Amino acid sequence: MRYYLISRARLAAAVFIALVSHGVLSNGQSADGESDKNVVNVDVYYESLCSDSMRWIVNQLLPSYPELKRHVHITLVPYGKATHTRDTETGPWQFLCQHGPAECRGNKAQACAIHSIRSSEAAENQQPLTVSLVGCAMSAGNPATAVPQCARDVGLSEETRKLIDDCIASPLADDLLAANGNKTEALEPPLKFVPTIVINKVYSKENQDEAMRSFSGLICRHLTAEGKPSVCSSEN
Repeated sequence: MRYYLISRARLAAAVFIALVSHGVLSNGQSADGESDKNVVNVDVYYESLCSDSMRWIVNQLLPSYPELKRHVHITLVPYGKATHTRDTETGPWQFLCQHGPAECRGNKAQACAIHSIRSSEAAENQQPLTVSLVGCAMSAGNPATAVPQCARDVGLSEETRKLIDDCIASPLADDLLAANGNKTEALEPPLKFVPTIVINKVYSKENQDEAMRSFSGLICRHLTAEGKPSVCSSEN
């Protein structure tokens, strides 16, 4: 299937402005810091060189996120149909990724970026910056190597960029990817398609099919009537 990637520069500018400049709040927090219970948990299991993953992130997640940002808690898990093993408890991890070694490198880089943003950026910016960074990388010409440039393009702090670079060059990248693998392998039912989208910690084929067709419609369907974003009006 053919898909179209928007330019990294346009994506970075558009997503950063939409998600960060307008006082975005993440993790289901309201302006007064209280938890907003009208929030849908979304776990996305994907691969850095998977065309379906690229297509879904670019065409579904990124366009809908600005309208849905206060109503979703998104966890991005780069790993997919990979495997990981090691000979001893302290030995190096060995990975096999569906689209080869380059995908393993891309998965590790994105895992490092997600971890570093969570460790270093302000809490209210962590989710929008993560979505922006992953969106930038997945729309790049080579997602496997795009993370360092995307980290600059989306405006991550110098401290966060250094954390990402240090992580990519260290065993931490392997440990993070192995942890993503453990989480992916724990899915019930087992992962069969990439990307797999899990809503509120429960997988269903109905949710998966709707997520691929209309992510905003899926989220709107899971929100209570009171306080739905305006985009939900067009999904009725």
